[in-house]
Amino acid sequence: MSLLLTICLLHFVAQLSPGPDVLLIAKSAASNTRLNTLKIIAGISAGIVVWVVLTLMGFTVLVEQFPWIQQVLMMVGGLFLAKMGWGMLNGGLKLLKQEVALDSSEEIEKPQNYFIQGLLTNLSNPKTLIYFSSVFSLALSSSAGSDLKTQLAFIIPIQTFLVFSLLMMIVSMPKIKVLYQRAGSYIDIISGGLFLAFAVWLWYDAIKMFYA
Repeated sequence: MSLLLTICLLHFVAQLSPGPDVLLIAKSAASNTRLNTLKIIAGISAGIVVWVVLTLMGFTVLVEQFPWIQQVLMMVGGLFLAKMGWGMLNGGLKLLKQEVALDSSEEIEKPQNYFIQGLLTNLSNPKTLIYFSSVFSLALSSSAGSDLKTQLAFIIPIQTFLVFSLLMMIVSMPKIKVLYQRAGSYIDIISGGLFLAFAVWLWYDAIKMFYA
């Protein structure tokens, strides 16, 4: 039980570390409805299920034997993050140039599949697989019980959903949403820039692995 709690605690700390998932949830919670943000969180949690299952099935061993698999995943993930980043950055620049206040209701009406957006954002970072392989190293050892893998496969995605839902509740408070509406264009520009930075970071690491 102590091993399970240790892994959950490590995952909790990692969840709140700055990254595409946290950034997307915070932006959506401040500018969108809680229902749509919950769809994003559900998509992210589904992505966690994929990474957890792949890790517990030993997919990391395959990646170690064929590094090009991770390189391809990193390049494709970078493209998705770059596309999202450019959309945020371009939208923020247009709002800033036109000096139009952000109308949150307009953003809500845009037809989007929020679940898929959350899922692809999470899956766009294949380094998550490396993270889980290191965190789950004890669970994958021969001394760990077989029940521990099953428990992790259920508990980690549920923990992800609950922690991110709590983050959403905090960020979606009326005072924070009012601040976002006042500085929406600047936040979109910063968010877009960060997503582009994440994309460049993935591409750089992928290229560096090629020459290693």
